[in-house]
Amino acid sequence: MELPVSFASRSRAPGTFVPGRAVLRRAVPIALALLLPVVSGCMVRVYQPLSGLHRPVVTDPRMPNFRDTRIDVHCVPGDLLNNQQASALCQKVRVLFENQGAQVRTYLSAGRTDEDSVEAIGTEGAVGAAPRTELSVELRARKVHASNHPLSWAFCIASFTVLPGVTESTFAQDLVVRDGSGFLLVSDSLEGRIVTRFGFGPWLGNAIFDLWRDEPDDVLGEAMSQDLSSDLYRQLTQIVFNAKMHARVLEQAPPVGPTR
Repeated sequence: MELPVSFASRSRAPGTFVPGRAVLRRAVPIALALLLPVVSGCMVRVYQPLSGLHRPVVTDPRMPNFRDTRIDVHCVPGDLLNNQQASALCQKVRVLFENQGAQVRTYLSAGRTDEDSVEAIGTEGAVGAAPRTELSVELRARKVHASNHPLSWAFCIASFTVLPGVTESTFAQDLVVRDGSGFLLVSDSLEGRIVTRFGFGPWLGNAIFDLWRDEPDDVLGEAMSQDLSSDLYRQLTQIVFNAKMHARVLEQAPPVGPTR
């Protein structure tokens, strides 16, 4: 006698073929497990300047803008940068200013703190004549906003990463420049956003389009880091140069005497 289909499916022997939805329930996790390691590196990160990072600049970081200047760079660890990342930032900024002729000392601390609480890093800066101008630059990086787009991730998983999962992060780079006496010269904040699209689809599409794009317009690889660094270094050079000129003007200003 032939058994009903429903009873036969419930009483199948171990190892027999599993039809229909049961196959999909088993195949999907296996496919995802095999696919995720492949696409784990398929991320497209795009940097977008928001505030201050695209202002016009007139200084050229390749010129000796700080030949007669000593700059103490203080990189302050915080919610966005740990000690190691803050130290790496300090070293890059140090190279930026040394290439422009400055004598540079770098510290992992806020500016003008007690010396016992200051961790010096790479203080063997360029040695030369006594600088005409002394500046202190304090850098702080902070997270302004971060967002996940849950719907995009649902579509990403459902499409096996053909459609992207999207995350956004907005950051701010705060900087304060003082003269050798501690007088505040400049206080500014630069903001930008980093959009990350995860998935094989967006990665493959940009990989193909990069073949026709000019190299400065590439999206994959180190393009995002290079664009961000270029904007940050140009603005930092301009801001510190403006502070240096401000300090020079203050040096030449006649002292204010008592009024009669």
